[in-house]
Amino acid sequence: MKSLINTYQMTVGNREFLLVDVARGQGAIGTTTFPGKTGNPYERPPQTELLYCNGEAIINLTKPAGGDEYTDKMVNQINTLSACDDDIKTVLATVSDNHFTYSQSMSRSLNAFFDLLTDGLYVCHESKMLPGDGSGRFFWTAYTIKHQVTGTADVNRTMGKESNYIPCFLIPTLSPAEFSEPKVKAQREKMRAGKKIGGLAYHLSGMYSALLDGHHSATACLLGDADFRCVVVEPINNVLYGDVEHAAQHDREPKITALSCPYVKIPVEEIPSAVLESFLLRRTGVRPKYFPELVKKAGKTIRTSNRRSIPKEVLIKAELLPDCAVIESAYAVTELTDEQLDALLAGETKLGDETIISHNYYNSVVTACNYLQYEDFERFFNFASSIITNPDLTATHKYVMERLCSISDEKIYNLFVTLNDNADSMHSNFSEAIGMYIKNYEKQINDSIVEKNLKAQKQNKVINMLGSEMSKEGIAQMDAIIKASRGRG
Repeated sequence: MKSLINTYQMTVGNREFLLVDVARGQGAIGTTTFPGKTGNPYERPPQTELLYCNGEAIINLTKPAGGDEYTDKMVNQINTLSACDDDIKTVLATVSDNHFTYSQSMSRSLNAFFDLLTDGLYVCHESKMLPGDGSGRFFWTAYTIKHQVTGTADVNRTMGKESNYIPCFLIPTLSPAEFSEPKVKAQREKMRAGKKIGGLAYHLSGMYSALLDGHHSATACLLGDADFRCVVVEPINNVLYGDVEHAAQHDREPKITALSCPYVKIPVEEIPSAVLESFLLRRTGVRPKYFPELVKKAGKTIRTSNRRSIPKEVLIKAELLPDCAVIESAYAVTELTDEQLDALLAGETKLGDETIISHNYYNSVVTACNYLQYEDFERFFNFASSIITNPDLTATHKYVMERLCSISDEKIYNLFVTLNDNADSMHSNFSEAIGMYIKNYEKQINDSIVEKNLKAQKQNKVINMLGSEMSKEGIAQMDAIIKASRGRG
């Protein structure tokens, strides 16, 4: 039976997206949820959610026993999409090429992919994604061991239920053993030729999406200091309600005001009535035909024998990506004026009658630091340095110090040199971290100088061998040869 797919180009606020209603889909790709067991009959059992492709369980997300909607989940990769049918792999591989390289519309490039999905309602958009795990690690190597991942909760405590955000952190669907330097090089060549590259991501939970295609493109963008953009598909499973207390007072169910996914909250009056009706009927989800088989595979972990090493440069660049706390704060705060920052530095949580960020002072400083780090480094540095030199704000020093230590910058280096020279008792607990930062920064500078000197020596050697002046194009070609030889060495 042929699937029925209806698409609607929509704008809500300043967010443009494609709303997609899938009926009679193949159900080859989707998520399914089932409860686990708990030794305490009065405790909420653990809840396991699986991303699957046909009969293969790919990614496991488990909400611990007793956890609620604000609880972060345990995440690990179970299998790789390489184990799936070739027809499905072909569809996944063509989406990003069609959309980014050949400039097809989102609706057209995703059409064959929609047919693979479980029946339901989806929001699709093109967005910048971050090839990290939200904690400073390269996404492709971060999920071979099951661990709790910050930012995977169904509802984010910092942002709340009604915030719109991009679920930008990635979970791989290929094994680290499938990493290929020639494939990364091919994607970098496409970028140098002016062609666009990107990926296809499917939202799983909180700020995290599964990368279904584009692992080597993500690596190439990271190495090339370019934005990695994806076509992102988000299932709509949640709703927002109106005044719950008012409804309870009148002994009636609260009214649904919007359908909700991370990227956008769509008011019900803007959704076609037929689509809204089918959503409400199918909201409980569809259990795949191979459900028992998937449950048996849920506890496994991906095999990592034959694992290939990821280039060190990739891992270092991943460490510099914004982490989960920074992105949360960037979406939770819309603006911080200088007057508000001055009030926080004075130990206040309000400016006039308005709460600046939170009633809790520590949370306010943490969120302000994270927001400024993402939006404006200059203001971040001024704010953070003012905090750690203020003896009245010592309760916040540890967190702010950790933030400063995560960034390699000359201003922070000079600040730490001053603190180290002064040997202030206020910073005695951080003397080791400050000393390590200074040592690493100086090594980084020295390594950079050595590399520049070696490059200059190689250039001079080649010029002397040629015995004549070289054109700019000739020097550029020589640089490329030097880089290539360094890569082989």
